[in-house]
Amino acid sequence: MRCRRCGSEENVRNGKRGGAQCFRCKGCGFQFTKGAANGASRDERAKAILLYVLGLSMNAIARAHGVRPSTVLRWVRDFAVRAYQKPSPGGSVAAELDEVWHFIRSKKRSAGFGRHIAAIPASSSTGSAGTGAARPSQECSGG
Repeated sequence: MRCRRCGSEENVRNGKRGGAQCFRCKGCGFQFTKGAANGASRDERAKAILLYVLGLSMNAIARAHGVRPSTVLRWVRDFAVRAYQKPSPGGSVAAELDEVWHFIRSKKRSAGFGRHIAAIPASSSTGSAGTGAARPSQECSGG
């Protein structure tokens, strides 16, 4: 019998678990039983990750493979850690819309601050932007 971790054939008996004989590898110390390894095979995991990348939900993948959704999530996370490097934090741009803009945009008449204006410089390579509000003209003020 070969060790599943290192492939060595030098094993010793190491008690019983659930009625099954346990063995310990002399080469690496790994403990195992004669039966197949627990869990899904690498092919099943790869298929689940592929289905996730293609857009299938974790719940649907879990139902198809007979496992829990948290197991599928763990498979996807483990794959991401192994396959992709974590990006280093860089300069980010945060933009926030004002509630007033939504209120003014829904009004039929121009009133209050007038139209909301977003000013983006043409030479801006960083994506920075400034915002402002135009004053209503005398024609629109109603007075």
